[in-house]
Amino acid sequence: MLEAAPDLFEKRPDLLHDLVTLASPSYLADHGVDVYRVDQHPGEFIVTFPRAYHAGFNNGFNVAEAVNFAPAHWLSMGRE
Repeated sequence: MLEAAPDLFEKRPDLLHDLVTLASPSYLADHGVDVYRVDQHPGEFIVTFPRAYHAGFNNGFNVAEAVNFAPAHWLSMGRE
């Protein structure tokens, strides 16, 4: 993202910590980033691992629920 929009990061170096930054999946794939698409169904969980980014898109009516948790061994990765 820094390469795609350097002027935004000059003004706000912590931009990735906000929920305002989004890149096209095709742009990311063209620049060597692995991109996966997942359809979540009722009763299923999706886990986003450390050092990974995620974005969501709702299509139609939906009730969304999110739970943020981390096993103890992930805490050291968060400190990095």
